Amino acid sequence: MYGFELIVMIIAAFNLAITANGQSIDIIGATIFWRVILGIGIGGDYPNSSVLVSEFATVRWRGAMIGSVFAFQGLGAFAAALVSLLCAITFKDSLNLTECDAECQLALDKSWRIIYAVGILPAVMALYFRLTIPETVRYTLDITRNEWTAACDVVGFVDGLKKGETEKQISSGHGVSGGYEAPPRASFRDFRRFFGLWKNAKVLVGTAGSWFLLDVAFVRFSSLWPY
Repeated sequence: MYGFELIVMIIAAFNLAITANGQSIDIIGATIFWRVILGIGIGGDYPNSSVLVSEFATVRWRGAMIGSVFAFQGLGAFAAALVSLLCAITFKDSLNLTECDAECQLALDKSWRIIYAVGILPAVMALYFRLTIPETVRYTLDITRNEWTAACDVVGFVDGLKKGETEKQISSGHGVSGGYEAPPRASFRDFRRFFGLWKNAKVLVGTAGSWFLLDVAFVRFSSLWPY
């Protein structure tokens, strides 16, 4: 899933970069459609990134690692502004006009397409690592309930070994003791019972509400930035 949602974002950003007018839909409609698809991918990337980092991290460094993950949102905004600035400098002669003629419109059209296209590059570079990253030990133990796979993932992640090498190392020098009893599978009934208590529900409402207001303010500010 962590790689799948990145593929969704790559496809959406690529189609945004090459979108154009057609007989059945104009460029505004096509842009809205692919922006919605991009938003779905981003919506999947948010919780996946935070959960994956928190499950890999130790208690001591968990908060710092989650904070560093979301700090890259600001770095991405800065990178987008930097690419916009470089496009403005590149097409300075075409844009430095009192009225935007055909050449000016062409320069603007190239600029926003370049901005979308450049955003694909870091996603493509991260795709391989996301598709090959091992499952977290907490998920392997609690959900799939596979001690052997969890042990292989831990040794491979810590020592930087491939899957086949970890199995040989565990077989020769690391024992996997049995007896681990995984918790029961989660259900909607458990969710309702847990968050039915206000002391638990207020944490969920506060966290989700804070992210919602942050995103509304962030998107609103970004939309007003050119003006």
